[in-house]
Amino acid sequence: VLVMALASFHVPALAGMLDRQGIQFGPFLEWDLPNPAHDGNPYDVIATVTFTHADSGQTITTEMFHAGGDTWRFRFTGTEAGVWQFTTSSPDPDLNGAAGTVTLAANPGAHGFLKHFGGAWGWQGTEAAFVPQLVMVRTPTTYYNQPSLIDDDIATFIDRHGFNGFHTSVSCRWFDMDAENYDGIDTPDPDPRTFEALESLITKVHAAGGMVHLWVWGDEQRHQTPVKWGINGAVDQRLQRYIAARLGPLPGWTMGYGFDLDEWVTVPQIKVWHDTMHSKLGWHHFLGGRPGGPNRGKDHSAYVRWNEVLDYSSYEHHQPDYDVYVAALQAVPGQPCLSEDRFRTRESIYPDKDYDVERMRRGLWNSAMAGGVANIWGYLYNSPGDGASGPYPNPEWIKTNAVFFGRHFLPYMVRDNDITDGVCLRNAAGNAYVFYKEDATAIRMDLSALRESQAAIAVDARKPYAEIRLGAFDASDRTWRAPYRSDWAVAVGAFGGVAATNKP
Repeated sequence: VLVMALASFHVPALAGMLDRQGIQFGPFLEWDLPNPAHDGNPYDVIATVTFTHADSGQTITTEMFHAGGDTWRFRFTGTEAGVWQFTTSSPDPDLNGAAGTVTLAANPGAHGFLKHFGGAWGWQGTEAAFVPQLVMVRTPTTYYNQPSLIDDDIATFIDRHGFNGFHTSVSCRWFDMDAENYDGIDTPDPDPRTFEALESLITKVHAAGGMVHLWVWGDEQRHQTPVKWGINGAVDQRLQRYIAARLGPLPGWTMGYGFDLDEWVTVPQIKVWHDTMHSKLGWHHFLGGRPGGPNRGKDHSAYVRWNEVLDYSSYEHHQPDYDVYVAALQAVPGQPCLSEDRFRTRESIYPDKDYDVERMRRGLWNSAMAGGVANIWGYLYNSPGDGASGPYPNPEWIKTNAVFFGRHFLPYMVRDNDITDGVCLRNAAGNAYVFYKEDATAIRMDLSALRESQAAIAVDARKPYAEIRLGAFDASDRTWRAPYRSDWAVAVGAFGGVAATNKP
């Protein structure tokens, strides 16, 4: 309606008509502008919008995208409350020179875009750290025009199981929602249907408190890459601009370039993709990609060159244990890590790679206790198809892990295994500790560094979440005796206020 009403106006005449009100961190705002005089491929029209925060001076520049017909659209999510002013710029006169004001109300307690605290993942806004435990879900093809399926998956996997994010693969569906690979794609322009499905998925999952991890491409063996048109070539750059313009303003997603990258793309090429995307995105999103390996060993040095040019470290681990997770975090210090193979429970195709539910349960705990390595999980025995996970037979195991670390995983925690016969994470101030030990009847905990007594609780990792209150622990080297043998987690200390924001 706005486009039709303004079709006869030159852009500067829109002054005051483009003003908006919203709230910090979303939902995102959007504007449409008419551009009836455009010529050529509409996906090649370049138009940018710069938003400036009046108080801080922070600027965010995003691009417009073709929204069909003679309509161009742009979006905005404010990271700070207050007044933002924006102007548009384009060689196309119909898209140049528009201006407006956005007034955003504060949104206390809301989580915004993803960030990191050293090697730990976290959220803007809440400034909370978390361990991304992602579940494989359906593709954009299945979700398109089916928002109830997204709601169902959120209810099943986030609410019931406790996963805090989804993983989906796009591949060549960017160009044709119904095509997983590039065979048969003759017109490589962005397919708006794919983006509509992804926007619905990302916004719904973010509103539910979670994140979405996208695989841009797959691998060349399956023809799921941009190789057909040239990596970072004209077609690829057009898609990069379109992804940045449509998805950049949406909080709550990360992006992996694909897998087996060492087989079809080079480090300089993936760096160009990374740098180009960040120059267009406007908002920070974590971009990475998975080369092949290391599968089992702790030596990650050969893959540092891939990860150090990206935003997170990615590896093809096979059944990683605690020590492998630690080595992954240590390879590129201060960078968050995603173990980016998909850990699937299924009829065993690869015995040295696939999981059973018990190994999966322990993988959740070991990846968190190592310092917060993200994972991708899938239970394929009752899969709905499309590569998606079905419900796990023991969702309470996953939920117990989610609740425990939702309450007891803090920014900038460090490993301190010298003070226990299990494994330990603590904050820098030494007043918040988490201990974990498998197949245990007791856990030694040297709390000599405590400045004052702290409350302690224990949780059985094999049962539905229930806290056993242990009273106050003082500054001493003690051994806690469990009521029976199991995998036990013990939290000691203050997990709010100063403890939650303490930085070494």
